Amino acid sequence: MPGEMLGDQLLELVSSAKERVVLVAPFIKVDALQRVLDAIPISAGPHIDCVTRWRPEDIVDGVCDLEIFDVIADRAKAQLWRQSNLHAKFFRSDQSCLIGSANLTGRALGWRLPTNLELLVELDMSQHELQAWEASLMSRCVPVTAELRDQIAHQAAELAAQRPKITSIDVEHDDDPSFRWIPLCPSPQRLFKVYTGELDEAKMVRSAYEFAQRDLRTLGPPKGYSEEQFLEYVADRLQQLEVVQKVVSASSSGVSDTQAAELIAEYIDESSMIGPTDAWRILKQWMMHFFPEQYRIEVGQEVLVKGRTISSG
Repeated sequence: MPGEMLGDQLLELVSSAKERVVLVAPFIKVDALQRVLDAIPISAGPHIDCVTRWRPEDIVDGVCDLEIFDVIADRAKAQLWRQSNLHAKFFRSDQSCLIGSANLTGRALGWRLPTNLELLVELDMSQHELQAWEASLMSRCVPVTAELRDQIAHQAAELAAQRPKITSIDVEHDDDPSFRWIPLCPSPQRLFKVYTGELDEAKMVRSAYEFAQRDLRTLGPPKGYSEEQFLEYVADRLQQLEVVQKVVSASSSGVSDTQAAELIAEYIDESSMIGPTDAWRILKQWMMHFFPEQYRIEVGQEVLVKGRTISSG
């Protein structure tokens, strides 16, 4: 199944849980974990076991978050476990499970761009081999306590101070600001309402709504932001993008639509649904919306200039 659909596949699996959910992955990011937990029905009250590798170098590399301990601790009947030699990816809901290559991260599950090419296959837990494997795994796990969390945090801090760029096997960064992504939603002014749920597919052109959802998955804003916080968050994320930095540099002396389209062409993937001209039109709208005090369009021509905003008067 394509990478962008794996997350929905996992959410569908756990949403029907009645007795037990088992989430096993060496790399777990807090936003992805929270999204999965939110899909598990609280009313049914299934027991949740979450197993991860949680090596100090994983924390330093950013492939796993310490905060997953708090997310699990806040959920009733849930327990976080550690298995430091873990490599398997296994997700079970009662008598059905998914196994494959995908970690519990945004990129692996298709919730953040660029997505990884991953695989999850659904199997029936009635198979004796799967039952035996799960039992063997759980017998080798250590329950995570606040003391163990603090110990790993201390070790990670020491490691970061000594070798801040240590890279472990299978590194899967979710927060690389230089990846080749550009926004797809043509209406950035609607992005906040999509984020809050005020706008949905029934109230927008379907393609625009899907693009907005895709952009939000990439940007990963935390839940509960006010509009001001949301705008600041997105603006900060945009400023970190390599393509935006190039446009910013060029706009100091003014950049035309033709020049900008040529500038960002290298960031357009061959499989992308839009070309450089449309990509620039969208990016320009985003820059005008999220940096309203920094950019303006020259009167009478389509030239983006970095400087004071021209009043409408």
